[in-house]
Amino acid sequence: MEEKVEVTIEVILHATEDERKIFNSFLDLFGIEEPEFAKEQLVGHYDNSITFLRAKITKNKARNFIKKLASQLPHDQLSEVIDDIENRVQDSMLHIRLGKQELVKRNLVLQENDAVKVKIHTPVYSKKDTAKIYTNLLSPS
Repeated sequence: MEEKVEVTIEVILHATEDERKIFNSFLDLFGIEEPEFAKEQLVGHYDNSITFLRAKITKNKARNFIKKLASQLPHDQLSEVIDDIENRVQDSMLHIRLGKQELVKRNLVLQENDAVKVKIHTPVYSKKDTAKIYTNLLSPS
């Protein structure tokens, strides 16, 4: 039986950034369409406009997202994620940050600043199984 998998994607867009570019990138790279994103308008510290996008995908769509992510992330960076699994998983959720500007260029790279947050959740019932479960999930099959 396959485990339940859920992916949450979060993007913060500042007033100077074009949300169309983000939506087009997700459509081209992962097949995720604009209506799958919830959009929230926020106000920043200096009264600047901020748009917060969040998409939650499940089942086969989530599995396909993970396969595409694993296949398009540079091999050394995927290895970095797998080697650092224990530090990246919190409450059965794997945290990955992708460069937002690189995403717009259709490149997937790990990046801490100005990032798209990706949270991958699958049940982990025993902490000792965390690395094995997520390594298997991220391995090309």
